[in-house]
Parts: sequence; C-alpha cells; structure tokens
Amino acid sequence: MARFAYALKVICAIGCALAQASSLRHSIFAIMQLAINVVIFFLGIYLPTLVASKPRNARQTFVKDFNRRVQSIVSALSGRANSEDAPDAEQEIGCADADSGRLYTKEQVESEFDMDAWQRIAYEEFKTTILAKGAGLKTFPCVYATMGYRSGDHRYVFLESDDPSEPRNVRIVAPALRAYLRMSKSLGDNTSLVIMAAPTDGESRSVDEYNHSFWEMLRGLRIWDSKPWPKEFPQDTHHEKWTYCFDGTPLFPVALTPAHQRRWSRHAPVPLIALQPKWVLDRLLSTPEKRESATGKVRKLLKQYDQVDISPDLTTYGEVGTSEVHQLCLRDENEPADIPFQDFDRGGSSASFSRRSSLESRRTSLESRRSSTESQTV
Repeated sequence: MARFAYALKVICAIGCALAQASSLRHSIFAIMQLAINVVIFFLGIYLPTLVASKPRNARQTFVKDFNRRVQSIVSALSGRANSEDAPDAEQEIGCADADSGRLYTKEQVESEFDMDAWQRIAYEEFKTTILAKGAGLKTFPCVYATMGYRSGDHRYVFLESDDPSEPRNVRIVAPALRAYLRMSKSLGDNTSLVIMAAPTDGESRSVDEYNHSFWEMLRGLRIWDSKPWPKEFPQDTHHEKWTYCFDGTPLFPVALTPAHQRRWSRHAPVPLIALQPKWVLDRLLSTPEKRESATGKVRKLLKQYDQVDISPDLTTYGEVGTSEVHQLCLRDENEPADIPFQDFDRGGSSASFSRRSSLESRRTSLESRRSSTESQTV
C-alpha cells in the first residue's frame, strides 16, 4: 500500500504541473511520459523481486531513476527545462548517483554481503584488526582510523581482482574516489576511503609486487583524472612538498598487503588502500602540540605492534631531504621502497628506480648463467 500511495503522490505532483502547462502539446507529451513511467515504475518495483539476486537493491536503484524522470518532467512543464543550467544540474545528479553506487557505509557492507562473500570476510578482518584492544590484543597503531570506523565515517570500495592497477579496477576507483571527495567534508574528522581488492588466487606475491600494483593504480588514476595537478604542489616525487593529488585534491593514500609479515601495521588480508584527504591530517596536526601528541601516540603503539623498528621514512611532511612518497609504501625491512615514477602525470621511471631495476636485471642474469653452468657441470 505504501508503494501505491507513493505512486499516487507522484501522479498528483505531475497533475499539478500539468495544470500549469501553457500549451496543449506540452500537456500531451507529459501525459504520455507519465503513462510510460507509471507502467515502468510498477514493473520495476515487482519484477526485480522475481529475477534479481538482491531485490531490495534493485528496487532502490529503480526508485532513484524514477525520481529523476519525474523531476525532469516537472522541470519541463514549469519551464525550467529550457534554461541553460538545467541539463548540467540533471547530469550532475545522475553522475553523483552513479559514482556513489560503488561506495558503501559499514552498515551497507554488513547488510548486503553474505558472511561467506570475500568482500564481507575482508571487511570483517579489517574491522577486527582496527578494533582490537584489551588483554592479549595489540592495539592498532592508527587510533584515528579506529575512531573513524566507530563513528561510521569510513567509506568502502571493493575491486574485481587482486590487482588495483587493472583498468577495470581503476574505472571503479576513479569515480568512487571523486564522489567520496565531494562528500568527505560532510563526514567526520577521521574519515577514510578504504579500497579492498579481491584475494590473491594461486601463487602468493611479494610486498614489492603488491606495491608496484599500487603505484600503477595511482598512475592510472592520474590518466583518468580530468583535472590538472594543483599548482601549489610540485609533481616531482623527490620534492619535500610533493603529495599525491586527484580531482584537484591533495591526498594521503597508503598500501597494505597480505605479504607483510613483520610490519603488521601495513598488513591486510587482501590488497588494501587506505586513503585520506590531506585536510584530515591538516586538522589533526594543525599545531606543533597536536602534531607531537598525535605522532607520539602512534609511534608508541607502532613499537609494540610491529616486529621491525619504525621506518625512517616516516618523517614530517615538508622536511628538506625527505618526501612523503616514501611513506605510501613501506617494506617489511627498513629499506626504502622503489618509487617507479618521478612524475605521475608524465610517467616514466624515476632515476633511482631505473638504477635499481638495472642492477636487479643484471643480478638475475648472472644468477641464471651461474645456474646454467652448474647444471651443465653436473
């Protein structure tokens, strides 16, 4: 009955608009649109119940689309459809709905994914990790991430494979990230976007291999991004003022991997990227006193949590001789991770990555020759 009442309300609203129509042609057109949409509405309400795997989601999606159709008709009848900004506004609403369709709240994750789905399993392990506290449990070092989870300020995105850099995954992350950034300031001060990739099938991968996929995803996002890199931030990843940017917004993304077995603060059951807008960190570290308190708290917990010393790459943003890029991916050992790009817009290898890659190639070639010689001798 509630659905019929809703439909009746919609019909009455359009009827009022029809009464104000200034021409018979517009009225006839609107009546035809109304008849078609009412039929589609009721089919859309009941048909998904029979054929969709998640009927409630299908109905909710349909109702959103129907509402947009109704708004379009009402706008046309009231004369607003001919204004220059109306198509842009409607397009913006449609884009926002499509983009945010990949974003989940924790309540949506818990209601829409079964307990045996990989998305739910990965989410539950993430939840257990950041909420761990008490006797026999190690407190997750980033207490602000824990606070963000508890307050419901996180948003979640799930990918289709274990490689975030695949084009199909970049096409998921890019619009969802843009939608998240546009709503982020309406969320709490500890908000994060948590991007979870699918579990790795078959042969396990190394930390460096997972990190490389992370770098390639960041590069893919820059290719997808229609906005230029903000002028106030240098694009050279070696610069102390460098920070990653997307949609004109500075960000702080970090990679967590299943391969981390000593630096547990960077371990996750699936490849995971936790991303925060830089304004979150700016507020948290807005004064020297706040910075000292926050970093001191996190470092104390890191010493207890990880089985390796705190990375020397965890430096203060803007310090001469450092770069934030080294904080995004950390190895299990206290050795700097390879940074494949000196400029994420231009691509190409950085000088340090090229030298390391060349050395590793030569080392691999020598080991291969040595093995071949030994086998021939035997």
